[in-house]
Amino acid sequence: MKYRIYAHRFTLLAFAAVVLAASFFATGCGNSAYDDIDWQLTIIGDEEIVLEFRELLDMDSCSGTSGFFTTVGVINGPFEIKGIPLLDICDLAGGVGPTEFVRVSAVDKYSMVLSYNQLNGQFITYDTGLHEVENDGLIVALIYELDDKPLTEDMGSPLRLALIGDNVLTEGMYWVKWINKIEILNFD
Repeated sequence: MKYRIYAHRFTLLAFAAVVLAASFFATGCGNSAYDDIDWQLTIIGDEEIVLEFRELLDMDSCSGTSGFFTTVGVINGPFEIKGIPLLDICDLAGGVGPTEFVRVSAVDKYSMVLSYNQLNGQFITYDTGLHEVENDGLIVALIYELDDKPLTEDMGSPLRLALIGDNVLTEGMYWVKWINKIEILNFD
């Protein structure tokens, strides 16, 4: 009888521990790989918005398999990548029209200007042999995950511009690292 009481108490304690742990992780208080990232993204369009990295993670994401190659032909990837569509981010500051461009800038002052057509996925794509291949349109995104892991510092953590497709490569100049600002520009 004495052992049954102890066994019952142990079962209740174990159950309580599981419930507390589940509650802890369900409320976002767990040890996420992103918890320590202190990063802001400024979006300038019809209005200026500043988003914290955690706010970006709450947005709808997209994923695919893509990579890039350097100007000397070094292939990186394809990787499984995950991020937020750039057009969705631009919509927060008023959106992008057909006569507008988007400049994506990084903390190291490198930037890339994308046309409306490019923002809608119109790029030349290649296979891993660097032969041009057809694509059904790419998704231009700010990625935060590479092969199911957060980006590393040398891969552009926490945010990198990427072109998400279906097992294709694109030119590396578009894969801007360390993104901290997006500007919607009108050249009418």
